[in-house]
Amino acid sequence: MKQNVDQVEALKRDLTEERRIRRALIDSSMRLNSMFNLPELLKTIMQTAADLLGAEAASLLMYDQAKHELSFEVAVGETEDQVKTLRVPADKGIAGWVLKNQKPAVVDQAHKNPHFSDAIDRALAFTTRSLNSRDRVIGVIEVINKKGKTGFSDRDLEVASAFAAQAAVAIDNAQFYEKLADTVVQSRLSYRI
Repeated sequence: MKQNVDQVEALKRDLTEERRIRRALIDSSMRLNSMFNLPELLKTIMQTAADLLGAEAASLLMYDQAKHELSFEVAVGETEDQVKTLRVPADKGIAGWVLKNQKPAVVDQAHKNPHFSDAIDRALAFTTRSLNSRDRVIGVIEVINKKGKTGFSDRDLEVASAFAAQAAVAIDNAQFYEKLADTVVQSRLSYRI
């Protein structure tokens, strides 16, 4: 009897968590797709990713195709001010692997992973214990160090993948809006001359 009660309680917790995730994904989709200021959008995406997945930190590495590099565009968490100037070769580290293979990855004990590059950890004095990455053509989202002792799960990977797809659409929309606004301004300037 006690086992059945425990199972029911566990199922209730799981259901409550699934509802929270579904609501958070819906809310974030509406919020992100109504933002057109790219820097504000990127910061909101990273904060939402960290909150949604219960992470200590999150970062967005944008892919510079001409230089074949990933640059830390925005980060939230303990090291956010330190990573903004860092650039890494697009074929190095776990983020590089994710970008190259266009597959998400959950990596526990990242320092033991053959693709792990400790150059960022050395620069930041921040040890990556687990990493959840999701690539997009435009870059890689990293969600780092799950709060608590559980580590990231396969469910977290599913949630991160769904969120990354939403984020990519929102970024594409904001970039398009910026280009459109620039074109309108240029058109008006050339018309007045």
